[in-house]
Amino acid sequence: MAWTVLSPNEISTRLRGALRRYLPGTDALIWPNNLTAIVKTFAAGLHDLHLRAAWLYDQIFASTASVQHLERHGAELGIYRRPMSRAEGYVSLTGYAYTIYPAGISFVYGSRLYASASDARSDLLGYLTLLVLSADYGAVTNIAAGETLSRADPTLFPNLALEATVAAGGIGGGADIETDASLRARILDRKRRPPQGGAYLDYEQFARAVPGVTNAWAYPFDDAPGTVGVWFLFEGRVNGIPEAGDIATVEDFLVSKRLIRAGLAVSAPVPSLLDITISGLANDTVVTRAAVTASLKSMFAQRARPGVAGQPFTFSRSWISEAISLAVGEDRHFLVNPSGDMVYIDGKMPVLGAVNYV
Repeated sequence: MAWTVLSPNEISTRLRGALRRYLPGTDALIWPNNLTAIVKTFAAGLHDLHLRAAWLYDQIFASTASVQHLERHGAELGIYRRPMSRAEGYVSLTGYAYTIYPAGISFVYGSRLYASASDARSDLLGYLTLLVLSADYGAVTNIAAGETLSRADPTLFPNLALEATVAAGGIGGGADIETDASLRARILDRKRRPPQGGAYLDYEQFARAVPGVTNAWAYPFDDAPGTVGVWFLFEGRVNGIPEAGDIATVEDFLVSKRLIRAGLAVSAPVPSLLDITISGLANDTVVTRAAVTASLKSMFAQRARPGVAGQPFTFSRSWISEAISLAVGEDRHFLVNPSGDMVYIDGKMPVLGAVNYV
């Protein structure tokens, strides 16, 4: 049960009763009486102690601890706030044939700066691939495959193309510092599901420790007996679907952490757009529709996950109807589409598509 903080008046009442019991013939309510001042003074001091005790009570539990003590709960379990990270990936451009280009070639994408991390040699046709790192940190440093970066200093290496194209894997791995809510969720998950020497839940917790990973799922026998399949979501990506660079980052970390040398497959969920059609929406306004969309997005974030053949995922139609009903301003509706539950396998995962009204 929660710690109950007594008000100064409640404490005063209890103290007056105690004085009546232990000092027969006295009454702290009768004026003039110095016991009245004593009782009020003690009540104020004891109220402060009640507030302090209530605060200490909250710090005992990771679910209610303040930020400072939440981090201490995590440190005792070896769980620390994920730091900001910067993005890395490959870009391609052309230059002189069979020429070594040194590290430090700078590129610009929008207002962000990137630089090559190591020397690289062009091939006989002048084709050059560079590993680049972002100068800044955070999810904003990620760049999708196919985007174009411009040379920051065109006068340097004049034989080198002025633009570079992001390779198929994208520039990924950039992440913001972990939020309090995410850290608290990981700590609680660790307490509820302690390590089991390489169980599937261990792979999920390993993946969630990588900066930028917002959720992860592990399934047995993904490719064959003795294999483990891991799917995850990454911040800053469309619908959270990671790109090749994000997958490589998570896979490298899992390989270094896994305890049992089972086969490992790290994949991005395959997004499956789910359009929703609603009719008969009472109080049909722009504000209500916005609230419905927000409620649906929240539900998808909490409920949706990828399914596999061994563990198919059933996305219930009732969850959609419930999310619509929970929207502020909604009073009544009829869910036209989907007309039933949906089942997902092969790594497919439902993501919110268009919300239509008829």
